[in-house]
Amino acid sequence: MHHNNLRAWRTASGLTLHEVSDLTGLSRSYLCRLEQNERTAPPFTKVKIARSLGVSISALFPRRDVGGERR
Repeated sequence: MHHNNLRAWRTASGLTLHEVSDLTGLSRSYLCRLEQNERTAPPFTKVKIARSLGVSISALFPRRDVGGERR
């Protein structure tokens, strides 16, 4: 997940860190660290966050072409 997108997706959804914390069960401090690129979320956590924000799961995972490069 591009964590810098997390804040943009959260604000576009009109949610606060507190609300996302309530929806996901993740602490506000953990979510804040993700937004500031101080932590990396495992795949299951990315899915949990995406669902709470109404973001497509595919938006969280960079696509790779056959050569292994990101698109």
